[in-house]
Amino acid sequence: MSRSTLPLRALAAFEAAARLESFRAAAQELALTPSAVSHQVRILEARLGLRLFNRVGRGVVLSPDGAELFGRIGGSFDALAEAVETAARRGRRARRPEVVRLRTPPSLAGSWLLPRLPAFLAGHPEIDIRVHADLRLATEGGTRFEGDGAELAIWYGDHAPAAAAPLLAETIQPLCAPSLAARCDLRGPRDLLALPLIVTRDNRVSWEGWFRRQGVALDEAFAGTLQLDPSHVAIEAAVKGLGVVLESDVLAEDALAGGRLVAPFPGLGVSWTAYWLDIAPGAAARPSVATVRAWLLDSAARPAGDARPVTDMAATASPPSPSRSGPARP
Repeated sequence: MSRSTLPLRALAAFEAAARLESFRAAAQELALTPSAVSHQVRILEARLGLRLFNRVGRGVVLSPDGAELFGRIGGSFDALAEAVETAARRGRRARRPEVVRLRTPPSLAGSWLLPRLPAFLAGHPEIDIRVHADLRLATEGGTRFEGDGAELAIWYGDHAPAAAAPLLAETIQPLCAPSLAARCDLRGPRDLLALPLIVTRDNRVSWEGWFRRQGVALDEAFAGTLQLDPSHVAIEAAVKGLGVVLESDVLAEDALAGGRLVAPFPGLGVSWTAYWLDIAPGAAARPSVATVRAWLLDSAARPAGDARPVTDMAATASPPSPSRSGPARP
């Protein structure tokens, strides 16, 4: 039998049915109906003049002739699948990835974005995300996009540009190492006055403001503050037991999840929508930009630690929400 007359469709149906020992399972794999698989097997049997399957009850088993044929062609289908996948990988490598530029406050880039990037990049090798961690991008009164080619930007503040969508809410609250909380027997907000308090310059909530909310005055019991910037440096200092930091649960997500930080007074935080995702004019028409934007919104909506597979989410992107520009976070 010449190559030009090989019944490839019938052979594929036979190979799947023999390997899976079921016409129904073969039909599911090949996206056919069981009757279509059965029809292709009958065509092959007619071409060969052999019975390839015997019916046993409601199922089928290979006949001796069918078993011999399967043994000879099964490896060939495996080799074909491997050859096609090898070619596909070479094709993916040959395609130049599409560049998507994202501007973000530095602490959010290091604490929230970078831990999530590997899964996205593994699922989207065709996209090259370039992250520009720059505090200046979101300063109050700054321009939305400064001609650097960025398609997406994450803003921090009470407000954001009109094209931006809410991305992340945060809760700012006292955080400290578990050993410090246990050693000092923290029973109420006033107990914090006896401990070093770590301050970050551009935090939306100051220690003075937080104590005022709790009805605590900064009197002679106040031990003083230690200023550390940016936020991820202050958080790491708290992890090492240098003091108590008043910080965001978004930026401290990894340390909280890993038990390296605890919130001694979890009900006394200040919550608000803090981060906004902006998109440059006209950039939404690029599928790669839409995919990255949808991934960021989807990641923000998931509980911390949710590691569902990354897929093309451009079609699920939420529409932008109107808002106004505002201050930055380090």
